[in-house]
Amino acid sequence: MEFKLLKSFVTVAHSESFSKAAEILNYAQSSISEQIKKLESQLGTILFERLGNHIRLTKDGKTFLSYAEKILDLCDEAMSNLSSSSPQIIKGELRIAITETLCFYSLPRLFRDYHTLYPNVDIKIKMGNCYDFPSWIRKNIIDVAFVLDNKTNNSDIVSEILFNEPLVLITSKHHHLATKKIISPYILKNEHLILTQKGSEYRALFENYLMDINVSPSSLLEFESIEAIKHFVLNGLGVSFIPRSTVEKELLNGDLHEISLEDKDFSIPAQVLYHNNKWMSPALQALLDLTHTLIQNNK
Repeated sequence: MEFKLLKSFVTVAHSESFSKAAEILNYAQSSISEQIKKLESQLGTILFERLGNHIRLTKDGKTFLSYAEKILDLCDEAMSNLSSSSPQIIKGELRIAITETLCFYSLPRLFRDYHTLYPNVDIKIKMGNCYDFPSWIRKNIIDVAFVLDNKTNNSDIVSEILFNEPLVLITSKHHHLATKKIISPYILKNEHLILTQKGSEYRALFENYLMDINVSPSSLLEFESIEAIKHFVLNGLGVSFIPRSTVEKELLNGDLHEISLEDKDFSIPAQVLYHNNKWMSPALQALLDLTHTLIQNNK
């Protein structure tokens, strides 16, 4: 029985989707389907019920899932324990979920340093919505997550604050508000806002603030990509609310202009999340050790 068949089966079972499993494992969906069929043939049973576009584990599938998870965990543990404590010999795989802002702007150095110290660790990074990450952690789809989110108390998930990320209002240098450093929030009633997609905690923070003071902007553009937001703001199409780290270069060279609100400053904590019962492989422990160094440096 092949290791990759077990891994594909567990991923499909947790994600409840062949297409999502294919995305997570970086396979074609047809490959995932063939692997599951091969595994079912080897076991002589059906592992999934296929009901239209929906799938669910059969009784045998549920039974086999617990064994497959134990086998994969034991394989990971065996591979890690065969390695010495030397950084160059730490091996394995890390599955990391992270927000776009932290991946591209705030934490590249963390991953660069990690890769330099532990080149034999395979890193798989999946970007997504912070709201999904706790579920992925509980289902063991990922090992660790880096998020921009308000601190929450989950009894099964460890959350450690790395630093506080400032959030800023920005406009193009050609926008009519670029002549102002501080504005009343009520001025935003007449402005076009350009924001990240719903599900972003810092967007929710800003929208709740505007709602509390009864401010409804004249229109709203929504994008998944930070770079798309910056492009539209640079072209004078509106005002955005965005993490400062994503626009530091443009603010420094004067292409973008930062505006402060007269009654409010915003920030949101960057955090690392992992399950409190997660087996700490040497590869994962090494990453957490580096994040703890980052935490200490930001105190």
